[in-house]
Amino acid sequence: MSSNNESIGKTLGVVVALCLVCAIFVSFASVQLRPFQDENKAKDIQRNILAAAGFSDVTDVKAVFEKNIEARVVNMKTGEFVDTDPNSFDFEKSKFDAKRSIKLDKETDTAGIQRMTTESPVYFAKNAQGAVESIILPVQGYGLWGVMFGFIALEPDTKTIKSINFYKHFETPGLGGEIQNAKWVSTWEGKQLPVDIVKANAAGNVHKVDGLSGATLTSKGVDNTFKFWTGENGFGPFLAKVRQGALNNG
Repeated sequence: MSSNNESIGKTLGVVVALCLVCAIFVSFASVQLRPFQDENKAKDIQRNILAAAGFSDVTDVKAVFEKNIEARVVNMKTGEFVDTDPNSFDFEKSKFDAKRSIKLDKETDTAGIQRMTTESPVYFAKNAQGAVESIILPVQGYGLWGVMFGFIALEPDTKTIKSINFYKHFETPGLGGEIQNAKWVSTWEGKQLPVDIVKANAAGNVHKVDGLSGATLTSKGVDNTFKFWTGENGFGPFLAKVRQGALNNG
């Protein structure tokens, strides 16, 4: 009996020691890899901002981003630039920081995002002469299965859509997942705000885009997302400032 107890005790001891060693190894690896993970995450965001601005097949993402994109932060209520670091925002997590976000009531929260940051980064794609060619806004809104994350690129007039890029979502492949389909994305180019997503016959109307076939709720989510972020509760105050010459005033 004593021999059995000793055998069980030794086995448990080995298991506990092994688990402890594995836990220490995983924790160490996690700490060591975090800078690389953060860098890759930042680079992925930069790549998608560049894609929205019309830069495709970019090899050196960081270099092209730093050369062509200016990042600023705006106060969402006033639409004015503030001195907050644009790199301090995590689009998936920052809104849950009570110190830098607000809870939206049901009437206001038409995009279904629950909370939003009181400040937000915005991006300006510039040409070689330093003139703004497009304004890129980060957006998010609830689709059928979860929050869709993307960027809207507007022409400098703040009313004409240059491109859209939903880079992360949980929509059904082949249906709602077609929000990433290049053919559908291209139908947004040149459309004018405000935009309505309709079931059919949007051709020739600068304020309408055809919805995705078989993905009514996803299309509705995209529609709600655009209306929210380009409206008074989103980037509306900022876009109004731009029309008044905010870019010319620094």
